[in-house]
Amino acid sequence: MVSAGLALICALLFATAAVVEHRVANDACVEPGRSAALRLLAHLVRSRAWLFGQLCSVVGFVVHGLALRSGPVVLVQPILSFGLVITLVLGALVDRRHPGRPLPSRRQWLSAGVVVAGLLLFLMTSHPRHGHGTGVPVVLVAGGLAVVALGLLALAWNHDKRHAHRALALGIAAGCSFGMTGVLLKQVVHAAPTSWSAIWPVLLLVLCGATGILTSQSAYQAGALIESLPSLTVLEPVVAIAMASLAYGERLHHGMFWHTGQLLGMLLLAAGVFGIARAETSRHTPLSEPVHDEEPADVRRAG
Repeated sequence: MVSAGLALICALLFATAAVVEHRVANDACVEPGRSAALRLLAHLVRSRAWLFGQLCSVVGFVVHGLALRSGPVVLVQPILSFGLVITLVLGALVDRRHPGRPLPSRRQWLSAGVVVAGLLLFLMTSHPRHGHGTGVPVVLVAGGLAVVALGLLALAWNHDKRHAHRALALGIAAGCSFGMTGVLLKQVVHAAPTSWSAIWPVLLLVLCGATGILTSQSAYQAGALIESLPSLTVLEPVVAIAMASLAYGERLHHGMFWHTGQLLGMLLLAAGVFGIARAETSRHTPLSEPVHDEEPADVRRAG
């Protein structure tokens, strides 16, 4: 299926971006406080490596739009979760050239296998229905504004470093924002922005996308991946599937057997992501702490 292939290419591009962005954001020395997210972003835009990561994100975004134009949200968004496994592989290939950096552990590779198994199980039991090309405006506006508000709350919580689970809150907000971004992108690619009815989805898409970028970069900098990565990775397809069902009428295959497989697939996906993040925090040099090599490097994996 064309949409599935495009979604895999998109996952590869987003994984490459994540490898670069996490290293740069993780190395940034930005203290929590007022406008911490904006100060972090101002630091990042001066990095060539981070800009390269953003270029990969932009190309991935275009491919993402093409995938949504030819396939349903409930198929495309879960496939993007495979990018986490690609990130692990790319990180291993990059870190192999630097003896001072730890390679993924056996537990992480096993967890990556669980992610793949969960994703395959979900896709085999989902058999999604396409639904409508354009969504219900009220649902899209309400969903978009809700994730933006959630992002603002998470960023406000991050202002005080005494607050617990700042990275978790930011990861939740980022996952919801990126999930909603995918839903709005389907609306955008099906209607040219020649009238207000086609322009407002673009504006809302930009707003949700910006919220996702700010919260995800802040989550990378705020704490260990075990706090932000599982919620970000799992909530993105969950939010997208829920909103696509409400806005576009897309449906997963009906029946107790099929729903059980879909639920089990998502649970395996969540367990695999959690296992990867947990194994990362148990290593001697967790990715939440920058590694100082003798030779400077512009690229380091995200997870």
